[in-house]
Formats: sequence, structure tokens, C-alpha cells
Amino acid sequence: MTQALSTPAPKSPQEPTLSPSQSRLRAFLSRAPVVFWLMFAINAVNYLDRMLAVAFGPTLKAEFQLHDREIGLLSSAFLLVYTLSTVPLGLLADRVRRARVVAVGVAVWSIASGASAFVRTFPELFATRAAVGIGEASYYPAGTALLSRYFPLRERARVMGRWGAGQLVGIALAFGLAALMTIWLAPSAAWRVAFFCAAIPGLALAILIWHVNDAPAGKVEETSIYANAAPPTDAHQGALSDAWARIRTVLSIRTIWLIIALQAMMFIASTPAITFLPIYVRSKHGPFHLHEGATALIVGLIIIVGGFSGQVLGGNLADWLSLRVRGGRVLVASIGYGLALPFFILMLLTHSLPLFLIAGAIAVFAITLPAGPLTAAAQDATPDTLRATAVAVMLLLSHLLGDVWAPSAVGSIATALHEREGMALLTVGVPTLAIAAVLGYVGSRIYAREVQAASAPTKPDAHA
Repeated sequence: MTQALSTPAPKSPQEPTLSPSQSRLRAFLSRAPVVFWLMFAINAVNYLDRMLAVAFGPTLKAEFQLHDREIGLLSSAFLLVYTLSTVPLGLLADRVRRARVVAVGVAVWSIASGASAFVRTFPELFATRAAVGIGEASYYPAGTALLSRYFPLRERARVMGRWGAGQLVGIALAFGLAALMTIWLAPSAAWRVAFFCAAIPGLALAILIWHVNDAPAGKVEETSIYANAAPPTDAHQGALSDAWARIRTVLSIRTIWLIIALQAMMFIASTPAITFLPIYVRSKHGPFHLHEGATALIVGLIIIVGGFSGQVLGGNLADWLSLRVRGGRVLVASIGYGLALPFFILMLLTHSLPLFLIAGAIAVFAITLPAGPLTAAAQDATPDTLRATAVAVMLLLSHLLGDVWAPSAVGSIATALHEREGMALLTVGVPTLAIAAVLGYVGSRIYAREVQAASAPTKPDAHA
């Protein structure tokens, strides 16, 4: 198995000879900064398509005459399809060209999102939103592994954090587009036009990423903590061609299990909050009773300001901590979730709109702080030939344990409490954040010991 894990990623299939202009285009698109910005833009479009249903949540609830239970189910349907599709598509991404897998995924979800503009019933909306999950499932495992080939270990936390900030750009676009369409068009037309328009940039980006190489030209720097050390297990030597063996190999890495648990708790706290905050600030049972345009502005500001700063600063904090404390990348999770807890509570108990804005932005900032560092830590601990598989396995388990059920649970609790979304969010989010803060602290020591053991034959990497 040692030999199998140290070999480079599978070679791309033989392609037809390119013309000089095609070669120049591919060379340009396959430069590390260009690949990063293409992936950043794709991440933004990903969240634009995903969050439009949230931004128009109050409108969809009224138009289709839904309860919070159905709103939660709509979110869970997307996540369930997304989650169950990640493993087969992640395994595929470790065997064929990762950039091509990303391109196909972007095209599929863009078409599905555009189709949402034409639905007439809730089951049709349910089906199109679930179909978006199939396309997005192929993008994230392959995209994470692709970026890890272009950027070395010492830069990865910052790169992953900045890439993740594309999510916040997409969220900003979703809420901004929702606000503009609501001003310009009647509510029943606004959301349909928005879904149709959101499909166009995704199709354009799919064409561009199709032409990207899977690795930069020249020597590729080794980007795993197992570069000069024994892999975590040799129980499946020579069996990496078998999909189940690949999954078991990934699951033999303790860091993977740790990050699965930490990500699941992040999803349990954050996904229902994002889903129900637009409904909460408009609800007759809530403290604010905002109109539609103000809802998009207020919730958009909370998610964008808090999330963008958390995604960008999380990687920098992780790199700074890693120079001073072993396991610093995982310790960021303890810091983030611990900071989020009091502000999450304050956000949902205050009757002051300015205080709601401030507390909400800080809570979102703190919850998103570990996102980039945890992704980087998982990639650090995984051999290159298994990275897309590892991301797919982590997504499967963290979403199944986390937000596949959480929005439906919060929606059901809110409906049982007569559509009181704030109380439902507190019921689920508060204990989750408290447990996550403790697990992050304990987990940083587990991660540090695994990095130290894996790096023992060589000089330990100060950035691990």
C-alpha cells in the first residue's frame, strides 16, 4: 500500500492533438492563480444557485402554502441527494480527470437550477432542488482535490479559506438578486426570473474549467503529511482498485473521523439557521416583522459580513496558530464554536434589530472560522491518490450526521411550536455548539499526535 499511496494521481486519458490557440488557452487556464479564481467563481455560483431558495424562502412558503416543516424538508431533500451522490462521484474523481468532473457537475446543477423557474407545484420544486444536489456533489470532492494539486501544504489553509469565501460571494449574489427582483417584479415572477438567470454563469464556467489540466506543469510539490512517512495502515495493500478498500483506507485515518464530527456539528448549527432566518425575521411570531426587501438585506448582511470575514481570517488564524501550537488547524474549531455560542443565543433572544445584526454577524463569523482550516487538515492527512475519495466520504458522513436531518428537525419543532423558528433554532443549535467547542479542543491534540507520528521519519512540518 505504501507504494500505491505514494504514486501520482492517475494520468489523464489520451486526448487529441490541440491547435496552438487551444494549447495556449489550456496553458493559461492551468496556471495556479487562474485555477483558483475559476474555482472561486464556481463556488460563488454554487452558493448563488443553492441560496436562492433560502433568499426566496418566505415567498415560496406563501406561494406554495407551506409550513416550516415543508421548508425544512426542501432543504433536507437537496442535502440528502447531494450527500448520497458524493461517494460514487468522489471515487470517480480519483480515477478520471478531476477538472472534467467539476465541469460536468457545474453544468448539471446549472440546468437543474434553471429548471426551477418553470415549476408549478411543490413536488416539482422539490424534484428540481433535489436534482441540483447531484451536480453539486460531483463538484466539491473533485474541486478540493484539484486545488490541492495546485497549492502545497504550507499554503493550503489560506487557499481553502479564501476559496471558501466564494460561498459568501454567492450568498451575497443570491440575496442581492432576490432583493432586486422583488423590487422590479411581482413576487410570483421575481423568484422564477432569478432562478433562470442564475443558471447562465454556471454554464459558462463549466466550459472554461473543462479545459483545465489536473496538475500544474512541471514538478508537483508533495502535499501530504505522509510524503516521507508510512501511511496510516497497510491492511489493504494492493487493493486500491477496489472502491470499498479505498473507502476503508480513508476511514482508517483518525483525523478524517475527527473532522467528520466537527463538520457535522457545524452543519447542524448553521444550515437550519441559514434556512430559517429569512422566515424568522418576517414571522408574525418573531420580534421584527420585516418586509420582503428588508429581509433579504438584513439576513444577507449577517451571512455575508460574518461569513466572509470568518472564511478569510480562519485560514490566517490557523497558519498563525500552527507555528505556535501543534494541532492549530483543528484548535481553530474550538475557538470558533466557543465564540459562536453566546452570540448565537443573543441573536435569537434580542428584540433590538441593530443588536440582532451585530450578534448574528459575529455568530456567523465564528461558526465559519474553522471551515477552511478543517478542509485543509483533512487534505493534509490524506494521500494525493485518495483526496477526492476522502472529501466524498467526509461529506457523506458529516452531512448524514449533520444537516440532512437538522433543517427538517428544526422545521418540525418550529411547526409544533406554532411556527416559532427562533425557539426551534435555539433548541438544536445551543447544545450542538457547546459540544463542538469541547470536541475541537480535544480533537486538536488527536490531530497533533497523528501529524507527529506520520512525520516522525522526517523533520516535522511546522505548518501541520
